[in-house]
Amino acid sequence: MRLPSLLLGFALLLGTPVASGQDAPDPRPKPTAEAFVHIEADAPLSLRRNVGRFGDVVCAAPCDRKIAFDPPDRFSIEGAFPSAQPFTIGDAGPRVLLRVDTGSHGGFYTGITSTALGGGAAVMAGFIFFLAALGDALGSGDGVEDGLKYGCLGAAIGGGVAMAVGIPLLVLSTTTVEVLPDPARGAARGMVTFRF
Repeated sequence: MRLPSLLLGFALLLGTPVASGQDAPDPRPKPTAEAFVHIEADAPLSLRRNVGRFGDVVCAAPCDRKIAFDPPDRFSIEGAFPSAQPFTIGDAGPRVLLRVDTGSHGGFYTGITSTALGGGAAVMAGFIFFLAALGDALGSGDGVEDGLKYGCLGAAIGGGVAMAVGIPLLVLSTTTVEVLPDPARGAARGMVTFRF
């Protein structure tokens, strides 16, 4: 009784096709649009098409090649700088220029630190100033409240100055990407400029 079922199982095993090292077909649909992309950047970077779970690295700056995509596809840039918001190439035309102004990690983190510390100092100084004014109003009469109020006023001004420095650093240290239609490029093709 076991022999026929064993032979049937062996025959089915031999008849099953074995993977021959070929890649599995890509389950994603083929992109419907194509554009020649040129990247102008002030630092080395790569362009990533965000499809699927991880996406595909399409090219590195200056790119200068045709890429296939769907108009709603999201793209991002990667490099040693703060990341930019994802963007679309959409209907920019058959030739696309990506103008990337990279930010600075140092400026970004300095801006966060300066803004947080300045804001904390201003809030704390305001709270202590309120308590000192309350104590002065209740008539403790020591004169300590006046010195404390002036110190708090100085700390609040210092915190405001730190925030006034930190907020522009945050804004100016971000990475920006402009997607522009690119006219036919002549001698400048393939050129990457570095700014220090």
